[in-house]
Amino acid sequence: MSLSARDDRMKIHIEDIPRNGLEIEFDGSNDVLTEALASVTLPPDVSVNPRITGRVGIKRDFDKFLINGDIESKMICKCSRCLCLYEQVSSVNLDLVASRVADQADDYEQDTKLEYNEILIENDQIDIGELIVQEIFLDIPMKPLCKDDCPGLCPKCGAVLVADGCACSTGAEVDSRWKKLITLKSRLNN
Repeated sequence: MSLSARDDRMKIHIEDIPRNGLEIEFDGSNDVLTEALASVTLPPDVSVNPRITGRVGIKRDFDKFLINGDIESKMICKCSRCLCLYEQVSSVNLDLVASRVADQADDYEQDTKLEYNEILIENDQIDIGELIVQEIFLDIPMKPLCKDDCPGLCPKCGAVLVADGCACSTGAEVDSRWKKLITLKSRLNN
């Protein structure tokens, strides 16, 4: 069974998953992550576009559900060097195994026995939006950079540095403590 994703289809009851599985397509035209994004606290300089592209497949395997897929999302980040906003594409690969919660009293014990790619299903629902948002959250850079060689800001005037420097770096104003060394450098170069 294949579905086109809408916000109301992000939470799937496990009884609604057919024996041959379920495939959900995301074409970027619908806002599918707003509800799930509201449940996490993003860093202040990052925003995630709730419209995503890709696909997610869910297959039954006895009492477990295999969830796999490839998702692309876009986020706006603020560069940690030059403070400019830039767009970054996040590619998320889902490869999870979901199983039902056995008993409320054993939640802690059951959580500690999970593998790195296992999750527990509560209320007989799989929240695809929450799973995608968690994976996107892990893909947010700790120190966002608009480009690897971003020169940052001028420490003197605060302008964004470019290949030629900033306006204040071309001026002849030199710290008086360095004038003698500049004079010595010019003598050695001649």
